[in-house]
Amino acid sequence: MTRPTTSSVERLAEEYRALRDAAAVVDLSRWTVLELHGPETRGFLQGVATQDLEKAPAAGTAARTLFLTEKGRPVAHGWVTFGASDTAWILGDEGTLQALKPHLERLRVMEDVEFRGPEGTPTLLGVAGPERDPLAQAIASRAPGTTAVRAAPLSFVLVPSEASPSALPSAVDSRAFEAWRIAVGLPFQGIDFDQDRIATELLLPEAISMTKGCYVGQEVVARTAHRGKLRRRRVGFRFPWGGEPIPAGTELRSGGLEAGHVTSTACEPGTGQGLGMGYLTPDALDMGLDVLAIQGEKSTLLSLHSWPL
Repeated sequence: MTRPTTSSVERLAEEYRALRDAAAVVDLSRWTVLELHGPETRGFLQGVATQDLEKAPAAGTAARTLFLTEKGRPVAHGWVTFGASDTAWILGDEGTLQALKPHLERLRVMEDVEFRGPEGTPTLLGVAGPERDPLAQAIASRAPGTTAVRAAPLSFVLVPSEASPSALPSAVDSRAFEAWRIAVGLPFQGIDFDQDRIATELLLPEAISMTKGCYVGQEVVARTAHRGKLRRRRVGFRFPWGGEPIPAGTELRSGGLEAGHVTSTACEPGTGQGLGMGYLTPDALDMGLDVLAIQGEKSTLLSLHSWPL
């Protein structure tokens, strides 16, 4: 394996610092972009999304939401933004590509809503960091028809598919983005969650409205949020980086007992520490004992942190 040069290591650290402390562009061209169009678009989304979309989001902004099965299992995690003429866009990570559109088509009964994408829809860029919105607006101003969308924890730029590649800015290294998204607690579908989980286990309160009316999966969300006991809770952690990631699925133990598993890990550029995401039982969290990642005879002590790590 080729060792990175000192300059490449420094550049990676600089890009990561930009993502955390300033603003930088991330390549989301493999993410999912769906367009919904029709007079009943907003009402349809209100009934299938966990977020209250009846009046929000405002123009030029996106609301974070989950799309669930009737049993409260997460099909997709994404952002919804509304445009003119009864149009809405759903932006989701690469894992939503195969699942989200069929899910929405199944739930459409009589609503006057049409779906387009992900083929032929705009190219998606992300902008992360506390100064992300001015940078997103600057990028949008360079190419006709490009739209900047304010959101959290990253904002978006929708670029027409026919736009010249020269109009697009350079993106940070994917390793810097991977470390950043774990540091801020951004879960990816098919990696950090699937339909074996319940929506409330993801601990994404900013994506779930607890006051809106009926939506698909609401009964399970309400029951587990207010009266039920979760089997697992998504957590973030740091650990001593030993040169290799902790594999996804690695068992976590606490007090000598099986307590959860790892979903994602990455090296934090510039610090030499490891960042990770996974799930733990509420009992393990409540006891406050050491949490170990177990790889055969090797164990790694994890330090649990709230996000951002």
